[in-house]
Amino acid sequence: MRTGTPDLDDPEELLSADIDRLLPSAALAGAQVRAIAEAAREGVLAPLSDVRPRSVVIVYGGGGAAARAAGLVVATVAARIDVPVVTGPALPGWIGPLDVVVVAGDDAGDMTLADAAARALRRRAEVVVAAPIAGPLRDALGGNGIDLSPRVDVEPSLRFVGFVAALLAVLTALTQIRFGGGVPVLDEVADALDAEASSAHPARESFHNRAKSLAITVAARPTVWTGDSPAGVVVAAHAATSFAGIAGIVSAATDLGDAARLSAVVADRRTGDASADSIFYDPEIDGPMEVSPRILVATTAAREWYTRQRIGGIGDVVLVVGDDTETLGQAVNPGADAPPRQPYPVPMAEDVASDSPGDLLSYLVLVLRVEMAAVYLRLVGNAVR
Repeated sequence: MRTGTPDLDDPEELLSADIDRLLPSAALAGAQVRAIAEAAREGVLAPLSDVRPRSVVIVYGGGGAAARAAGLVVATVAARIDVPVVTGPALPGWIGPLDVVVVAGDDAGDMTLADAAARALRRRAEVVVAAPIAGPLRDALGGNGIDLSPRVDVEPSLRFVGFVAALLAVLTALTQIRFGGGVPVLDEVADALDAEASSAHPARESFHNRAKSLAITVAARPTVWTGDSPAGVVVAAHAATSFAGIAGIVSAATDLGDAARLSAVVADRRTGDASADSIFYDPEIDGPMEVSPRILVATTAAREWYTRQRIGGIGDVVLVVGDDTETLGQAVNPGADAPPRQPYPVPMAEDVASDSPGDLLSYLVLVLRVEMAAVYLRLVGNAVR
């Protein structure tokens, strides 16, 4: 019988604790993307090639990973495509034969998704299904619609990347409309995710494993996730949700302005209560010492220099960058003994004015790292039986 928690650097203990096989499931992010790319090559989305839609409507029903995936795609792609992209929990009343409707979710029994599919088909809209085709949703479709349902069986909470890939495949299949900016090729995204999953393998030690390093950072103290752009805020919300839903660790997500105000409030409180900093502080007499939250900022390598300028005065902040150039866990304001960082290239104004399709690869790599870190924390926390 196990009497303690497994060490993050003991792969055998970690694998023994993974009775739900969450580590292999999380590592299938690249397979989810590759399955969507293969479906596109098979011609599943061919009916969209001749369509010039009035709008693309994404219905995500009860929310979850599909809602956050839609938010990330809108933040990075919507401004670069010559068709309105609308997202919502239910089908709008104005849908007609000139629209493309994407029904996305992980619950085939969600009646909102079934209703959206049925009404969109009755109004002769093009319907793409990025949800399991079963139960009420299958009945509502009646054998119609474009089948882009998940082909890789993973835990529903780990389908974020697959939903993003499905939405990207739909938008890029609309060849009759102009798409500004380079969209990452799905096969390249899958390769990058496979590389990230390999680098997060249980056999790799924490010092060389960014998912384990992130797990240690999150577990050390309360955390608040934020981003320096709309897409970063979406990824931050997914991070907070993943650590709560997978690892049972409660954290918050907010925008950068609120995170800065939180840091100021905490700093004022600590300044006003000097007992915690006193050499005479005794936790048995004075009570437990208040632990201030750590702020984690999701960003990309292209925005890193700009982000550091924005958050330089906030306090205890850690940048979490979804690129291979990241050095995770290094504070924004390192001490005098910290090794010098390499200078960051100053981005052009247009590179940081808004999110772009080119940011998607970096954010998806970060999402996978977050999910792997959450799984590691769950294995450590659930090892005692």
